[in-house]
Amino acid sequence: MTADIDVTAFFDATPSPYLVLDADLVIRYVNAAYLTATGRTRKDLVGRHFFDALPQNPGALDDAQRSPKASLLRVLDTGEADTLVLQRYDISAPDQPGAFEERWWSNIHTPLPGPDGAVQWIVQRAEDVTAFVQARRARELASELTEREEGMASELYVRAREVYRLNEELRQAHARERRSPSPCRQPCSPRLTWTGTATPSPCATCRRPHH
Repeated sequence: MTADIDVTAFFDATPSPYLVLDADLVIRYVNAAYLTATGRTRKDLVGRHFFDALPQNPGALDDAQRSPKASLLRVLDTGEADTLVLQRYDISAPDQPGAFEERWWSNIHTPLPGPDGAVQWIVQRAEDVTAFVQARRARELASELTEREEGMASELYVRAREVYRLNEELRQAHARERRSPSPCRQPCSPRLTWTGTATPSPCATCRRPHH
């Protein structure tokens, strides 16, 4: 006995985003979760070619945006399911013409054959994993900043040690200088003395006679 199942109600009840394409990649059905994930209405999507309804971001710098089309073509060619893990595919902002929102997806494209065995439908399950990717990126950035901060702290510590060493050497040098006898501290006559040379004696340079 085969139970009668309302497929539309089934797909609309599931929390995962689902979309159904025909062999020409025209959208024939989307469930409520898919509309929520893309910010679109059924009128925006159903009856339109997939890449017209959800155009690729021309400003993307990598080739990853072309992967969904390649995946769908593989399904049509091989008749086998194809999976895209952590696939970037930006979504155009509906209220900002020409603007795109960065989005990441985990896609599974599953073929459904027709009576002749050829692929008649492709079911796309598209899980939005943008939050996961952005959180991982933030953790990596935080880790990179932490390593950089540790490096800076280490460098500052080394420099502080060097400054301390130089200050200590200067302090010791000043202490030695204070302990060493200076010509000016030696007893000498209060008068200028003549040493027989053109150079005055140490006492003469230390203490000048008062007139």
